[in-house]
Formats: sequence, structure tokens, C-alpha cells
Amino acid sequence: MAERQGNKKVTLICSRNTLDGVFPPLILALQGARKGADVNIFFTFSGIEVLKRGGAEKTKFFPPGMLGAIPGMPVLATKMMLKMAADRAQVPPPAELLEMCRYEGVKLWACLMTMQMMGLKQEDLIEGVRVIDAERYMDMALESDLNLFI
Repeated sequence: MAERQGNKKVTLICSRNTLDGVFPPLILALQGARKGADVNIFFTFSGIEVLKRGGAEKTKFFPPGMLGAIPGMPVLATKMMLKMAADRAQVPPPAELLEMCRYEGVKLWACLMTMQMMGLKQEDLIEGVRVIDAERYMDMALESDLNLFI
């Protein structure tokens, strides 16, 4: 068996713009990059909101069940979850994690179909985001050592 050349490759999919949809791929991407892997995050459907200018700051936490339906509860729950993440786990908010990922070399990809569906343009997104279609994403995923849909 031939020895692998180059870094391990990781692809992650972020499809939700909620705290529980954004924290896992950003944290895993950051750690993967710090371990020397080539890391890519593909943002699709509501996950693409995180890539919009100012979008990461708008990420919320919606408590499960009836609690999440109470008016004002997502705002309160978001503040509580961000404070717990910072105080108990030393995890910064999504906007900071996103910037850390970019700094560490994580590549951010926006789904072309989602952009078309939502009427988004490249200039709507933060700096450094590239746009690809599903076929190109599959090429990346098939070349990866680890591929996670989170």
C-alpha cells in the first residue's frame, strides 16, 4: 500500500445558522486545521447565512420543544448559551470562531444553488468565501479522509 503524501483532508457541511448548527463545524474545523489538516466547510441552506456580512453575529439558539416557541425565548437562550460557552468552555462566539478559522487556513465554501435560491451575490458574503456547486463539493468530499454533515 502506497504511503499517503500531503496533509489529511477534512470536509464539513454546515446547513443551519443556529448556535447548535454552527459551533460544531467551526470548532472541528479549527481543531482540524491546528492538527495540520486541509479543512473545508461547505455552507448550504440556512447555514449560508453565517457567511453573509454580519450573519455570524445573528446566529441564535432555539430551545427544543415548546420552550423555543415562547416569544423572546430564543434571544434569552442565545445570550445564556453564549455566556456558558465562553465561561465554562472558553469558546468564543461564532463570529470570532469564523475569523479564527479563516486565520488558521480553513477554506469556506458557499453553495451555488443556495445562493441562487436566496438571490445572494458574492459581494453579500464575507471576504475569502468561494462559491461552488454540488458537483465540485462532491469532488472535494470524495478526496477527503473525513467528511461530516453536521
